[in-house]
Amino acid sequence: MKFGKEFAAQMVQEWQEAYTNYNHLKAILKDVLRSRPLRGAPSTVAAATSHGSLKRRVSLYRAFSGLTGRYRGSPRKSEDEVILVSAVQKSGGDEHYQTLFLNASDEGGEYELVFFRRLDDEFNKVINFYKKKVEEVMGEADDLSKQMDALIALRIRVDDPVVGGSNIANLAVPGFSSVSASAVHPPINSTNP
Repeated sequence: MKFGKEFAAQMVQEWQEAYTNYNHLKAILKDVLRSRPLRGAPSTVAAATSHGSLKRRVSLYRAFSGLTGRYRGSPRKSEDEVILVSAVQKSGGDEHYQTLFLNASDEGGEYELVFFRRLDDEFNKVINFYKKKVEEVMGEADDLSKQMDALIALRIRVDDPVVGGSNIANLAVPGFSSVSASAVHPPINSTNP
């Protein structure tokens, strides 16, 4: 099954507006591929031969196996970097991410620039959605904590209505002393007739 169909099948319908627009990003990527110069034509021919396909497999293996030396403490070359991602503060105080595409002046770079801008928009949309959902859940958790505290207080009041000779309901009333409470409600274990 293709990724787009799998993505749509697993989508939560209530949250559909928060998902990335996969079809739009895919269309922009196709524009990027069409705009690129055909500088890779000889390697495509070489890949068709048995030796070329082996070379391609080995290079793919090296790219995904960690054998490139990129993570062995060697510093990254600045000429290899194509994008820079940074967090930017909006005027409203919200933080969003912005990608700076460094090869925008190359041939076909304007399409890649458009892609990274749309990708930033989609990424920020998802981030904002999750922040909103986290705030909602935290608010619900606070409400549940308050309800739980009220239930615990109610249970204590029902299980032990008199504490230290005074009624719990009267303890909350300012100016009401435990002496007057014991006069109104005598202790349960009292031996006086």
